Amino acid sequence: MKRINVWDIQTRIFHWSLVLFMLCTVVTADILSFFGIDMVNKDTWLTFHISTGVAVGILLLFRIFWGFIGPYYSRFSSLHLSLAELSGYFKAVVKNERTNYTGHNPAASWSALGIIALGLLAVLTGAVVFGLDEGRGILRSLYLGYYPYADLSKLLHHALAYFLLAIIFGHVCGVLNETIRHGTGIIPAMFTGKKFSEDDERHINAATPLRLVSYLWVLSPLGAIFYLSGSMETKRPVKLSTPAIYMKECGSCHMAFPPNTLPAESWKGMMANLKDHFGDDATIDDAATKEIEEFLVRNAAETSPEEAARKFIRSIGTKPPPARISDIPYWKEKHKPIAQAIYQRSSIKSRINCVACHKLAEYGSFEDNDIRIPR
Repeated sequence: MKRINVWDIQTRIFHWSLVLFMLCTVVTADILSFFGIDMVNKDTWLTFHISTGVAVGILLLFRIFWGFIGPYYSRFSSLHLSLAELSGYFKAVVKNERTNYTGHNPAASWSALGIIALGLLAVLTGAVVFGLDEGRGILRSLYLGYYPYADLSKLLHHALAYFLLAIIFGHVCGVLNETIRHGTGIIPAMFTGKKFSEDDERHINAATPLRLVSYLWVLSPLGAIFYLSGSMETKRPVKLSTPAIYMKECGSCHMAFPPNTLPAESWKGMMANLKDHFGDDATIDDAATKEIEEFLVRNAAETSPEEAARKFIRSIGTKPPPARISDIPYWKEKHKPIAQAIYQRSSIKSRINCVACHKLAEYGSFEDNDIRIPR
């Protein structure tokens, strides 16, 4: 048994970069919230989650390229993908028999393909979710026409992520088994490139242009993260043509709430009882009432493409529609951390003065990047 060069430096950079960026995507996602672990605010870290997800996609595409062009042990042709060989390998593991695979063993071969395939699908569905749920990213054009499928795409994205994590967990267990029970030096090999083997060393070489392209490609995710983290745009709201009568009659007493902050039934109930409008008489003539009600119902939360509106509706569910936005479960959840003293500031004055903190609230947009709590 001798130590030979197995893993080229590009493969090692790819490996540890993938470990780092996948870990970042998990921590900054809401996957852990399913286990009751809220390590970070998922909205605050969304941009970083997307950036590291893109980095993972770039790395996996590099690995496909390197799987055809790279040195022998990095090529797909060196993988052991025979099912019979895989079965024999697992039998050897159970019997604690040492195996001699200089590159990927059969289990590692299958896990490598699984990580590449599921990883790319997770990145792709992540881009779809970002476009459908947030109206941002390279697939933002899907937002207006296909946003009702956002939940389904998110479910698929999460399922792929869980399967990917399961494969990674199995891969790590296999590496630890080989390291602890047989001392094959797998983990140090991914740092040094050298591994114990009975095989003869295969010279690792590549033409200069190919080495340059491979180094630029495998290191490019770092640049992508810095660029995307600082340049990813916030989705702009769809501006409505608001009737002047609505601004005059409703906006003169309080903020003229955008229609998508309440369901249609809430608006209908409110407009049908203007004589007792939260303790005040807000009666107006029939023509104005009809025009305002039609505007509010036509653009109510059910019909809005804005993220907050859809989450309002989902949180209400089958419960009776509330008369106030501050009674909506999702509104309560998002505003729970805010102390009552903040609402009493002269710059805010009221819990329903949305424009004080949400600079695009008048358009029905409540994106996190647009929140500024005044002093």
